[in-house]
Amino acid sequence: MQQANLQVTTLTAVARDRWNTFVSTWPHFALMQTYEWGEFKEASGWRVTRVGIEQEGQLVAGAQLLIKPLPLHMASIAYIPRGPLLDWRDEAMASLLLDRLHEIARDQRATMLKIEPPMLRMSEAEKLLQSYGFSSSEHTNQPLCTMIVDITPDTDTILANMHKTTRYNIRYSARKGVKIREGDEADLPTVYRLLEATAERSGFPARAFDYYQQEWRALVQDGLVKLLLASYDDEVIAFRMPAAFGGKAATLHSGSLGAYFKLKPNDLLMWKSIEWAKEQECTSYDVWGITEEVGKLVSQGEPIPQDGKGGLWGVYYFKRGFGGEVVYYVGAYDFTYSPLLHRLMDTGLGYLGSVDRLAKMTDRWVR
Repeated sequence: MQQANLQVTTLTAVARDRWNTFVSTWPHFALMQTYEWGEFKEASGWRVTRVGIEQEGQLVAGAQLLIKPLPLHMASIAYIPRGPLLDWRDEAMASLLLDRLHEIARDQRATMLKIEPPMLRMSEAEKLLQSYGFSSSEHTNQPLCTMIVDITPDTDTILANMHKTTRYNIRYSARKGVKIREGDEADLPTVYRLLEATAERSGFPARAFDYYQQEWRALVQDGLVKLLLASYDDEVIAFRMPAAFGGKAATLHSGSLGAYFKLKPNDLLMWKSIEWAKEQECTSYDVWGITEEVGKLVSQGEPIPQDGKGGLWGVYYFKRGFGGEVVYYVGAYDFTYSPLLHRLMDTGLGYLGSVDRLAKMTDRWVR
């Protein structure tokens, strides 16, 4: 299948390194498009297809498409996290890739194709996505807004660029006796208890234990993740799991016991995560999610309040102390195949809050 010297291809296991090399060239944290992430999702009940566009033998665009069958296999969810990876301004390339993705999704009885491309929220990006038949969706799975810390300087300079309170908290936590150690799979039950405690306190969904275990096994074998545990008086009180791929790093998961907040273990863990990312020769660290209100204010050139309350404002004030730059993504966009089923799906997502929550619900019925 040829168009303007472009060729569509499906990449199998033998092309694992080739696929990951292509994904690593993109300027954002692209873990969710790696081969390893696809293997993890397959272990979690998703069907995975990697579609690429070649030009003169080189991959120039692609997408890792995830398909989750719904109960009775009457329909499915089609989802591309942090993708597709392509230049949307190249109409020939985009059309060729999207046509193949739509073909696969329809064949799997998808009600819609949900994408969350790594595009900044600008009117040009929104118009481009709409020109290919996508419509904006309020139901997102990946963070809409985040902060990315430049970690190319030496560690002393990175510390100097942080807020003075954050620097103090890092040293205070260590001085008060909080110890950081590397964890392994034997620590995952402890990590899960911290995740459940944090989920209950903050209102985000915690998946089943085997979800995190499968994720760990898929990513740790190639050194893509690190488990850091903070303990006090021999009790694990917090953890952070940073991930690194393609020279970019991000927090994948974190959790803590609220009773030990005053010891500031999360400040120390974030700093140790940044240090680990530098050891992996990463140039940036994504703190992974702040309140969308900050993104809206920055995009409109408005000042950010110092006393925001509720929601993720507390998370923002914590994370901004590490000196990152606000990044506001275009968000989720849907291409509808079945309007009626899409409306029903949207109703379910509106109730459950995210694709992950919906997938969690279907875990009980679909294997």
